[in-house]
Formats: sequence, C-alpha cells, structure tokens
Amino acid sequence: MENTFADADASVVAETPVSSKASSTAGSRKEILPAFCITVVAAIALYALMSYVQPMLMDNDFIYDFGTMMTGCIEGSPLYRVAWFFADLTEGSFIAALPASIGMIIMGFVAAALERKKSAHAGTGVAGNGHIFTTMFVTTCLSLILGQLIYGGLFASGWIPTFATVLTVQVFVIFYGADLKKVATSLILGTLVTCPVCYALLYGIVSPLGLPLFIAVSAGVAVVVPLCSLIFRLMPWMTIPAPAEAPNPTDQNKSKFFVHQIFGDIGQLTIWGSSWATIGMYVGGIVSWIMNPLHPAYGSGNFPLLILVQVVTGALAILIWYPKWKKTGMAFTFAGIVFASAIVSTYPPSWAIVIPTILIGAVVFAPLVEWVLKVFRFKGTYHPICLIQVSIFTVCTAWSFAVMYLVMPMLA
Repeated sequence: MENTFADADASVVAETPVSSKASSTAGSRKEILPAFCITVVAAIALYALMSYVQPMLMDNDFIYDFGTMMTGCIEGSPLYRVAWFFADLTEGSFIAALPASIGMIIMGFVAAALERKKSAHAGTGVAGNGHIFTTMFVTTCLSLILGQLIYGGLFASGWIPTFATVLTVQVFVIFYGADLKKVATSLILGTLVTCPVCYALLYGIVSPLGLPLFIAVSAGVAVVVPLCSLIFRLMPWMTIPAPAEAPNPTDQNKSKFFVHQIFGDIGQLTIWGSSWATIGMYVGGIVSWIMNPLHPAYGSGNFPLLILVQVVTGALAILIWYPKWKKTGMAFTFAGIVFASAIVSTYPPSWAIVIPTILIGAVVFAPLVEWVLKVFRFKGTYHPICLIQVSIFTVCTAWSFAVMYLVMPMLA
C-alpha cells in the first residue's frame, strides 16, 4: 500500500518528450470534454430551476426544519434523536437530511450488489468494498447510536460532531478487515475517541475563530486515525490485510466514467464512494427540500447552491486531472469537493466567494494530497484519510481567513 502516485508521475514526465506529453494530455481531456460540458450545463440549469422555485416552497413544512431538529435534540426528544441519527449519515456530504440518508442507504445496497456481481451498471460500486459493505453500514450505524448514548449530554452546548465516526470507524473496517473481533475493536475505540477529540477542537479552536465547523472534524480525523492506529499495533489481532488490486476506472466508456466518477467522488465524503448512492442521496435531498427548503443543508436555504458547487467542483477537478486518472487509475479529486462544500456551507452565498472556492477545490487538492503523502513518507501503516484531511483543513483554514478578512469586507 505504499504511495507510488507521485513517483509514477515523475518517471513518466521524465521519460516523455514535452511535445508528446502536451498532445497526449490534450487528446485525453477531449475524451471527456462533451460529458463535462453537459454535466456543468445540467448542474447550472438545476440550480437555476431550484433557485426560481424555492421562494414558492418556503411555507412548506411537510417535514421538520433543521433548527427544529436541533432544538428537539437539545431538549432530549427521542424522535429528534432518531432524526439526528439519520442526518449523521449524510452530514459528511453537508446535506444532513433524513430522506437523503434513506435514498443513499437504498442505492448504496443496490450499488454493493451490482459491484459483487461485477455488473457493467455498477458505476463506481462502493469503491471496491461491496464484499464488506453490509458490515461497514451496520458498524457505522452502531457507532452513531453508541456515540449518542455516550455523548448525547453534550447536545446542551449545541451542534455536536457525532457524525465524525462515519469517517473513522468505517475506514478502520475497510483498512483492517471485517472480522468480528476487528470490527468490534474498531467500533469501540473509534467511537470512544472520535467525538471528544472533534468536540474539543470545535469549541476550543474552530468555533471561536469563526471557521467552518467541518474543520474540527477534519482535524479531528487527522488526529484520531493515526492515534488509534498506534493503539491497534498493540493488539495482535488488528493485522492489516494486503490491499486488493483495483482495475483502472478509465478502462470503460469515457463519458460513463466521467459522470459516475463525479458522483463517486461526492460519495467519498461519506466514505462509500458510490455514484449510485450519491444519486439516491441527491434525489432524497431534493424530496426533502420540496417538503421543507430548510430541512437539508443545515437549514441554510443553500441546498441548490450546495449541489451546484459539489457537481461543478467535481467535474472541473476530474477534467483537469483526467490524465492522472487515466495514467494511474486514481487522483484525489474528491478532496476539493469536501473543501468547497465546507466553505459554501459556512459563508454568505456570494459568487465572489463561490467561484474562487470552486477553482481552488478543483485545481489544488489532487497534487497537494500526493505531496502531503510524500512529505509524510506514507507507507500504508495507517489509512491515508488522515493525511487527506490534513490537506483539506489546512487549505480550508487559510481560505476561510481570506474570505472573512479580505473578501467579505469588500462585499460589505
């Protein structure tokens, strides 16, 4: 599991004439350019339609708004605690909506079944984890339930990062394996450690500085994963199995790859990496938005913008780094979607903020993550999500300060 992405690129660049490299790069991007244009136009059209319709829906209250759920959790309502559990499943995607979570769950199991059958219609499957998907899902649910039981008293202070175990416990199951003893260890240690670390960062550093709340989770994951991995080394049964070889996803119809990879990258925000689960999540999210526009996206009313930013950032990132995808079968294009989602979920929906955020998310993260892996001399002794999160929260923090102290004053 040693990181070889950067080394592979360096050798190819060194051996390839500049003119040949430039022409092959341009030619490869042309393979997905029509799909890119159609996707971006469709995303803009959907945003325009939803923005036009939203004022007509503002009186809809067929489902609770996010603020009501938050108040109910603070007051200890069992029903709203259940609603919080479902919201946690899609909070990694910044949607945090019950119907969105239901749609994601249903389509996640469909994608896992298609992946196991090696179906041509599996899309991105569940990122190669179809054989352990049920274990991943059950363990995640147990971690969210256990997290509320242990740390539910912290609701008195407001929002608490119980969903962070989605990003830690699941990756432990993926990384160490789905044996019962390993799963139980990952569940217990991951749940006990994750929430308090993220909570301390949230109320000790992130919230007082006015930074996106997700930075507390991102930094928390960067701490928790290597910390737990060190503890796991003391447990003889927590062995690391050899990683399975994955086929290059670009070895298929290029437009099909492009579209599914966009949604698959968005699906990486909840670890599943499933294009079909993401589509199910968006369908459920739109249903919840129709029922009450203040239900999804933390009740901000910015759900249409969130979809636009996620899809366009993902599409532009894959277009820019498509040669990397084609060459190695992997590029860290999903990291920019996390960054962009965190920014637009926190600051005013001004295009002066949104457009640079999309560009930064699409351009910066694929090479940055590889550079961080190389700097830390990543050898596969722990899951790389912690170093990916280092990249995300570093750029997110820097850009947040720029937004707060440079961009927003100019907009005032």
